[in-house]
Amino acid sequence: MPHLLNWLYVVVTKVILAIHSAIAPVFGKNSGVTWGLSVFLLTIIVRLLLFPLFVKQIKSQRAMNELSPKLKELQKKHKNDRERLGAETMALYKEHGVNPLVGCLPLLLQSPVFYALFRVLHYIATYGGNGVSVSHPAYGWTPDLLKSAGHARVFGVPLALGFKTASRAPQFHASPGTVKVVTIIAILVMTATTFLTQRQLMARNSVAGNPMAQQQKILLYVMPLMFLVIGVNFQMGVLIYWVTSNLWSLGQQHFVIRSMPVVADGGATGGSSARGSGGGGSGGSDGGGRRGEKNPPAPAPPPVVVRRVQNTRPPKNKRDGRRPQRPGSPR
Repeated sequence: MPHLLNWLYVVVTKVILAIHSAIAPVFGKNSGVTWGLSVFLLTIIVRLLLFPLFVKQIKSQRAMNELSPKLKELQKKHKNDRERLGAETMALYKEHGVNPLVGCLPLLLQSPVFYALFRVLHYIATYGGNGVSVSHPAYGWTPDLLKSAGHARVFGVPLALGFKTASRAPQFHASPGTVKVVTIIAILVMTATTFLTQRQLMARNSVAGNPMAQQQKILLYVMPLMFLVIGVNFQMGVLIYWVTSNLWSLGQQHFVIRSMPVVADGGATGGSSARGSGGGGSGGSDGGGRRGEKNPPAPAPPPVVVRRVQNTRPPKNKRDGRRPQRPGSPR
C-alpha cells in the first residue's frame, strides 16, 4: 500500500537528482562532494521558499512585544479566571491582527521535507549497498543512481548511514568507527547550532513581558537536548541538511533582525528594548541591531560671559553735592 507521503518522497528525490545532474560534470557522478552538495542545495532551496514566512515570524514577535503592556493588564485583571483571560487574550490578538502560531510555521512546514529526506536516505541505505539489487527502484531512482548515492561518502561516511547503522558500513566500503566518530561530531554541531539559533532569536527579537518569552526559553534548552538524543537515528545526509539549515538561520536572522527596529514595551523603539530581552544577551541594541552602544551625551550649555560694567559716576572730589538733572524734568 503506498504511503500517504509518497508524493513528497518523489518530489525530494527529483530535486536531489536534478541538482546532482547539474553539478555532476564538475565534481563527478559518483563523488561524495556531488551528492553532499545536492543535499546542501536542497536545504538552501527549502529555506529560500520559507523566507517570507520567516519575515512574518519576526513581525509577529514584534507585534507581540508591542502588545505586552496590554497583556500584562489582562493578566492582572483576570488572574483568577483563566478561561476569561484566554478569551480576552485571543480577542486582543484578533483586534491587532496578531497570530502567535506564525512563529512556529517555518519549523512546522520544514518538518515534512525533513522527514521525507530521512525516508529517502533510508531507502538509499536499504537498496544502495553491496549485495542488494532492485530492478525498479521507487521515488524516481534508477539502479545506477541508487548505487551511486549509496556509496557516496562525505568525510568518509556514506550519505545514507548514521550512528545506529554504522555496523552496515562495510557494505558501502566504509569504516564503522569512522561513521560513528564523524556522525557524533555532526550531532554535536547540530545541537550547538540549534541552541545558538534559538538564543539569537530570543536575545535580539523579544522584550520582557512577552507571554511567549517563557515558552521560547523552554524551547531554548528543550530543542537542542531533543536533537542530541534523537540525532543518533539521523543519517549523514539528514545531519548535513539540519546543520546547513541552522547555519542559514543564524545568518538570516542576523541580517533580517538587524534591518528591523527592535520594539520595546508599548511600541517604543531603541536600545532600551533589548535590555529586557530574554536569552541572556548583553547590553541593549538600537534599531540597527548594534549592541552595547550608549546614548550620545547631551550638548554642553553655552559658556556664561561675565562683563564688567564701567562705573560712570564722577569721583568724590569733583562732586558739587547736586544730583544731575534728568532731561525734561522741572528744576
